[in-house]
Amino acid sequence: MADVDVSLALHVRAEHSESPVWDWDAGCLWWVDITGRRVHRFDPESGQDCSWGTSGQPGGVVLGVDGQVVVGLPDGLALLDDSGATTLVVPIEADLPGNRSNDLKADRSGRVWVGTMAYDRTPGAGALYCVADGEPQVAVADLTISNGPAIDGRDGRLYFADTMAMVVDVCDFDADSGSLSARRRFLDFGDEKVWPDGMTVDAEGCLWLALGRSGSVRRYRPDGRLDGVVEVPVSNPTSVAFGGTGGSDLFIATSWFDLTPEQREEQPLAGAVFSCRPGVSGVPAERAMLTSGE
Repeated sequence: MADVDVSLALHVRAEHSESPVWDWDAGCLWWVDITGRRVHRFDPESGQDCSWGTSGQPGGVVLGVDGQVVVGLPDGLALLDDSGATTLVVPIEADLPGNRSNDLKADRSGRVWVGTMAYDRTPGAGALYCVADGEPQVAVADLTISNGPAIDGRDGRLYFADTMAMVVDVCDFDADSGSLSARRRFLDFGDEKVWPDGMTVDAEGCLWLALGRSGSVRRYRPDGRLDGVVEVPVSNPTSVAFGGTGGSDLFIATSWFDLTPEQREEQPLAGAVFSCRPGVSGVPAERAMLTSGE
């Protein structure tokens, strides 16, 4: 992959911007500031960024059918209305007040895949859940910080990261049943000491991965070979999403949450949203079909 120029898409000093997702119908980017407790909607055409406060830390956001916006809140999945109010629809780990929801994605059947983690990052306290018909089921247990996931529906794969373990795993994914099998190690960053975080799959089936502490987003082929690197001017990119015209723009969320005071001074753009055109396009994000399990 040739060198890629990165530009500033949204100059904002978010504490921990995360979970970007492009609304292909409305032409806007949704994202969250986790520790800032806000859900954002950014229109690159006008430059306008609207936001709504949440009662707890929003781990991520996905789009739902009929214009719904689904937010992962500490106690489960909620719907966000036009006024900014949230309504809890699917409780998750209600018996674990020390945990919260983290990154989430929808698959083509409308299921929601959502990770969890402990606020204090207790090892093994998190999990990856599959929410179908309003019922959360543990798909992968014993994770510390469940991140990703990214779903390649064409090739039947689901990727996810355990950030504190510095690994990315991949499973075979049955799109019809939602079942996972043949879990295996895809990437291990233990030698680099960097944090695999949010990710997406492009139209060619390659994985784009934000790597905290590395100042980079990397593209990997399905066999795990590194195929390209996009450098960003901050230490901690957190997640990525394709959008813009034809899905040709790659949006990159970043954070200053884990930076030292000195690093925050040195990185005035930490927390902003960047974009680039890497020469490959993404595919539209799948939409969640969220119903109450009651």
